[in-house]
Amino acid sequence: MESELLIQRLQKESGFVLYRLPGTKTIQGVIDSNPKQLNTIQDLQGVSNAFIFAPFLIGSEPILAFSSDERVEFELNDSISPALSHSSSVTNHPTDNYCKAFDLFHQETIDGHFQKIVLARSKTLSIKADTFQLFFDACRAYPDTMVYLLHTQASGTWIGATPEVLLEGNCIQMHSVALAGTMRCNGESPKLSDWSEKNKEEQQIVADYVRDCIRTVGELKDEWGPYSYKTAHLAHLKSDIYFRLDPDKMPELLSLLHPTPAVCGIPKRETLQCIIHHEEEDRSYYAGFLGWYNPKENSQLYVNLRCLHQYDDSHVKLYAGGGILPSSSLEGEWMETENKIQTLLHLPSMNLTVK
Repeated sequence: MESELLIQRLQKESGFVLYRLPGTKTIQGVIDSNPKQLNTIQDLQGVSNAFIFAPFLIGSEPILAFSSDERVEFELNDSISPALSHSSSVTNHPTDNYCKAFDLFHQETIDGHFQKIVLARSKTLSIKADTFQLFFDACRAYPDTMVYLLHTQASGTWIGATPEVLLEGNCIQMHSVALAGTMRCNGESPKLSDWSEKNKEEQQIVADYVRDCIRTVGELKDEWGPYSYKTAHLAHLKSDIYFRLDPDKMPELLSLLHPTPAVCGIPKRETLQCIIHHEEEDRSYYAGFLGWYNPKENSQLYVNLRCLHQYDDSHVKLYAGGGILPSSSLEGEWMETENKIQTLLHLPSMNLTVK
C-alpha cells in the first residue's frame, strides 16, 4: 500500500527518479522537482549524495543532479517475472539514412582513420504505456541490470535497463567494466570460442581504453575476463577491472572515460565529431551515464543503454547502437541494434498502437 501511495504522488511530481540495482529487489529513489543543472563533468567536483543523469554529449543538455534531501525506498513485490513477448515490430531492412551513415563510418575504419566507431539509431513508436508498470516489468524481467525511471519537465520521461557499469565502489575498491560485442542467445551463455573475431577485437579495444584511462589517475589492482555475460536475450563479452582512486579525482576519471569506445569510438575526439555531424539525430541522454554519485563513500554509475524516451503522452523513442570495425557488415550491425531495441519492446506493458 505504501508503494501504491508513493506512485500516486510521483504521478503528480515534476521531478523524480526511481531505480533498482542489479541483483536486488529494493527500489530506491529521489524526489526533486528542481534538480541541479551542471554544464561540465568537472562541475561534479562539489557534488555528493546525488543521483546523476548525464547526456552523451556533455554540454548539449545539462547534467541533472537530483538532491538526496527526499529519498524513498520500498521492496519490489514478489510477482512472477512477466512473460516476454516476441515483438512483431522488428525491422529487417536498414533505412536509407542508416545505410548512408554506415557506409561513411565503415569506410573510415577501412581507411585506418578510426579503430572503431559506434553508430546509433532510434525507433519512434506510438504507444499507450503505463511508465510505472513498464519500470516494474523491467525490474522483474531483467534482475541483473540497473533499471531506472526518471522524469523532469525539461527532459521528459526516460526508462532503461542497462547492463553496463561505468564506475562503482568507494575509491579504495573501485570497479569498472569493458562491455562490448553482442550475440543473440535464447539459451545458455555462449562459450568464448563461439564469439567472432570482430566481437573479440571490439571488446579488447574497450578494455584497453578503460585500463589506460584508469592508469592516468588511479592505481590498477586486478582484472577478470573477458568472459561471456548474458542478460535477457543478449550476450556480451565482459571484463571486470578493479582499481584504487583518490575521491577528488572522480570527475577527472569520468571526463577521461566518457564516452567510452563502447558507445563512441577510437580515437575519441575524431569519432565523436564524426558522430555529431553524421548520425541522423542527437543521442540526448542515450549513451550518457547515470546513477548514485558519492565519491567519498560509494558511487554506482552506469552507461545509459537499452533505454527509451517518452517525449509526449503517446510517443516513445527507443535507442540502440553498435560498434563498427573494418570487418563489420551493414546487415549484421542493423540487426544488432534491432535486437537491443527489443529489450524494452519485449515487455508486456509496451502496448503498441502504431508499429
